[in-house]
Amino acid sequence: MHVSSGGGNAEKEKATKNALYAGILDTGVTLAALLFSSSSVLLADFLKTTLEGIAVLLAWLSLRRIIYGRNQEFDYGIGKLESLSSVFVGVLMALAVLIIVGNSIKNILSPGHVEGLGLYISGVAQIVFGVINTKMALNSRRIAKVSPSPIITAQQQLFTTRAFGNIFILLSLSLSMALHDYTWSAYIDPVASLVIAGFIGFSAMGVFTDSFNDLLDKTLDEEYQMIILRELALHFDEYEDLHGIRSRRSGSHVFIEIFLECDKDKKVGDIQSFMDTLRKDLESKIANSRVIIGLSQERVK
Repeated sequence: MHVSSGGGNAEKEKATKNALYAGILDTGVTLAALLFSSSSVLLADFLKTTLEGIAVLLAWLSLRRIIYGRNQEFDYGIGKLESLSSVFVGVLMALAVLIIVGNSIKNILSPGHVEGLGLYISGVAQIVFGVINTKMALNSRRIAKVSPSPIITAQQQLFTTRAFGNIFILLSLSLSMALHDYTWSAYIDPVASLVIAGFIGFSAMGVFTDSFNDLLDKTLDEEYQMIILRELALHFDEYEDLHGIRSRRSGSHVFIEIFLECDKDKKVGDIQSFMDTLRKDLESKIANSRVIIGLSQERVK
């Protein structure tokens, strides 16, 4: 059986490619800002942005593998590729947290005032990329509602934290420059970095939780099981007996197999029409589902 990639995956790839382009540009700008400043926040921003760019690159490569890979095979495990990519995103986010925290502690122990042309470069960049990251987070959220995916969920969380990061970095730079005459203002820079690290760490925990759950094959949630039983009840006069239901989740995909027994005197065309209707009803009500309905004379163990 062939499973097409569908418009959902194509839209995911387009969104991820746009995110990759924005990430490359953002990394270049943050590097320029870092080279022309003495801010610990900008060092953290560059390292964080670089790691996030790598994470988006991995997501894009994974989506290309899903869409243009083994298209002629019904691959139960292909959904895990999305989840594994999300785990890598989480690992890189955790690494970014460690780098930012280490750099912040260093600058708290040896505080110094921020200065340099890079502060102004970064200030403009935070505003521009704050808008871009917010739009991308909202776009990922929209795609996730239509076609749930660990990669898109990870991107939504990633760009949300990046937008918050833009706000905090802009605020910290503004305060550091405005309050430069006060000795204690030297601590604004590293403390702001710790706040950013907290946001990234919180999101990384969510990415890990979602991705590891999706990597484990498991039966469907009770909510989906009730949908299956309700649809079977609505069509109870179309079949003689229910011999079994098998359901499992793999990555963002749901696989359902239903084994029914129909009246032997019923026309084959009528049976096929009923099975097609039941399959379409279930697939329309359970996102990313693949439903197989078979005829059976023996109960499924």
